[in-house]
Amino acid sequence: MSADTFPFAPAPRTRPRRGAGLVEIMLAMIIFALVATSYAAVTLRYATRMKTIAAGAARSAALTEYMNRLMALPFDQLAGAAGCVTVSTGAFPNTRCITVSSGTTSKTITLTLTPANAAILPDVVTLTRVLASTTSPLGTP
Repeated sequence: MSADTFPFAPAPRTRPRRGAGLVEIMLAMIIFALVATSYAAVTLRYATRMKTIAAGAARSAALTEYMNRLMALPFDQLAGAAGCVTVSTGAFPNTRCITVSSGTTSKTITLTLTPANAAILPDVVTLTRVLASTTSPLGTP
């Protein structure tokens, strides 16, 4: 048989591929970069949200602490609690200002809590304390 009589020539033998080509590596790197970038954006958003939540929890804890202290003071000593105090240490540095408006049987206490971080808005809490009655409502001693 000659080459003229055989219509198809055998395919040349090629070496099997060993490894990945440059195009495949570049494509894999692009896909990895897209996935890593989107993951980083989600992680950053999550971290920012957690920071905001932690600041809110610290603010609530500070407000609760100051209000509990004011509730524990005897009625006659409330006027001595008035003034401003700055706390620069701890998890929630802040300035608290307490004002007491006096009456004969009731006192209105205003607590203003201003965080050192300007991104967090100040909080104002108003509390009214009433002098306890010395007589029994039932008319018995």
